Amino acid sequence: MTWLQKVFNIRSGTDYENTAASIISQISIKGVNAWLMVCSALLASIGLDTNSTAVIIGAMLISPLMAPILGVGYAVGVQDSEMFIRSVRNLAYGTFFSLGTSFLYFSVTPLGEITTEILARTKPTLLDIGVAFFGGIAGIVSGSRKQVTNAIPGVAIATALMPPICAAGFGLASKKWDVFGGAFYLFCINAIFIAFSTYLIVKLLKFPIKRYVEAKTQRRVARAAATVMFLVSIPSMWFLYNVYIASSTKNKIQNNIINDFKRRGNEILKWEIENLDSMQLIKTFYSGVETSGEETNYYNTKLKDLGLKHYRIEFFRMNISKNEMDKMSTEMMTNIMKNIEYENAKMKDSLSKIGETVNAQGLYSEIKSFYPNINQAGITRFYLAGTKKTDTVWAAYVTWDSLADKINKPQAISSIQHYLQKRLPADTVWIFSHE
Repeated sequence: MTWLQKVFNIRSGTDYENTAASIISQISIKGVNAWLMVCSALLASIGLDTNSTAVIIGAMLISPLMAPILGVGYAVGVQDSEMFIRSVRNLAYGTFFSLGTSFLYFSVTPLGEITTEILARTKPTLLDIGVAFFGGIAGIVSGSRKQVTNAIPGVAIATALMPPICAAGFGLASKKWDVFGGAFYLFCINAIFIAFSTYLIVKLLKFPIKRYVEAKTQRRVARAAATVMFLVSIPSMWFLYNVYIASSTKNKIQNNIINDFKRRGNEILKWEIENLDSMQLIKTFYSGVETSGEETNYYNTKLKDLGLKHYRIEFFRMNISKNEMDKMSTEMMTNIMKNIEYENAKMKDSLSKIGETVNAQGLYSEIKSFYPNINQAGITRFYLAGTKKTDTVWAAYVTWDSLADKINKPQAISSIQHYLQKRLPADTVWIFSHE
């Protein structure tokens, strides 16, 4: 035996007699385990609902879901069909109890909003498969020792069986099927690859076979298992690819857009990408000099040059400190923007009501008292949209009678303009004249 074989030798110290008994004694989801299952599901649901990592970790530690999964892998490894059926049946019970408990909780909770802890369990990748696989190895290796180890709590936290099934319960209760599908998929990944790693270690440690099966049947089962695991892994490859693309895009934006804007003397408080229907909006909150429309156009052109044709950037100048901005969550920023839009809508509504109160006939009478040669006069208000802001402009239309050539019309128009600026709630009044 080489030095390397001695270092990684795990056969010595294996408790062949008591390992199966230990797993079998914890497989059943009834009695104490049933109570632990419900309590674990409630704790995980509360933790997900309140975004509390500590509560979620507590739910992981008391969850009895690991035993049936280890039982599946162990039973396949030693070819124990009775233990396999029992493990699968109890795993189904545990999954049903957990999903049902979380569904009931999220159906009655006064909170019930999607949190970052829930979102974190909706897009599993190949990395999650690695966590489940190596977590399962650690679980069966530590569970098969003659000496008790402290690895089991760590395995329970790392593989995280209960949180994804409860996140699936949230998706089911709120009818968010993408959340339900992603979270339940993560749970399936964890269960399948923990069982698979258990099977491999049982074979490696050469646990005694309970019932020998023909080699042909073993090969058929192995091919079926390999096919299932490959098919299960495909969506995680797609998710990992999307994570890589998103990370690469963020780095490109950070290095070429955000850092360049920062070098111009602005302090970046926060930036994030909002997914709209037809494009990706880069919201950039900063403190510094107000940006011009030309500057915004420059960066949008730069985004196209970087190959980000469906991205557009908008700058929001904020009068708060960076520390205050860092404490703000995405939900808070969304509320701020909604309030700004609401105030803008109120302002436009107020201007609209002011326009409705203007007495056009009264204005005509007042102007005509100064210039009797005016035949008609009208007043209206319209908006001028620009790259920076939208301005409100008043315009007056004046017609003159046939004797108007006896007066200095340019001087009269200027006087009417100054009068209307004082008379109307406006800084700018345009005059259009016609004989």
